Amino acid sequence: MHGSRYGHSYKALDTHFFRQARFRGNGGQPDRGRHPCSVGWSAFKYYTVLSNVFCALACLASAICCMVRKTHVLPKGLYLFRLMGSSVVSVTFVVVLIFLGPLYGYGPMFSGVCFWLHLFAPVMGIAGQIACEPEKPMPVKSTFWALVPTFAYGCFYIGVNSAGWTGTADPKTDFYAFLRWGWAVGILMFMVVFLINWLAAFILTKRK
Repeated sequence: MHGSRYGHSYKALDTHFFRQARFRGNGGQPDRGRHPCSVGWSAFKYYTVLSNVFCALACLASAICCMVRKTHVLPKGLYLFRLMGSSVVSVTFVVVLIFLGPLYGYGPMFSGVCFWLHLFAPVMGIAGQIACEPEKPMPVKSTFWALVPTFAYGCFYIGVNSAGWTGTADPKTDFYAFLRWGWAVGILMFMVVFLINWLAAFILTKRK
């Protein structure tokens, strides 16, 4: 009965997360120009949107697995996939709190479509991760798999900006303003993001 109750709660959390990300993940016209929320396909250059979509797909796969198997216990591979999703939206949430909020203002960061992308969806994703269980306790080294999506995005971001580098950051490509103060500060900020990503995975993992 205990497992069944948590299983139903987990499926509800993951299904609700997927629905919110599916219908609200494309940005909002009223917010355009005030902060990093965009419209249409251009929104997919942002880590915020990509992390929400990634987590939504992980939630969908996990919810289907739970419904088919009638348990909230996930196979190792799917649990890691789910962990990647919850970790990247945790990064989005924390970066908004400590960096983008002070830069753009907390009002715009948590209003309109950004409320769903920056607050609601990350909290739901984290809650769903806490509710699920792996088939076996995970070793600490498994938490490093959660860095893969952020590492891939970091390579993309650095590659795009280095290709068109003229000595100063271009706001069109450095849309998170990480390189505003030069490459040294930018790389340091990326390292902080990776640390946040790993800490989130470490905290959320049901490990040995």
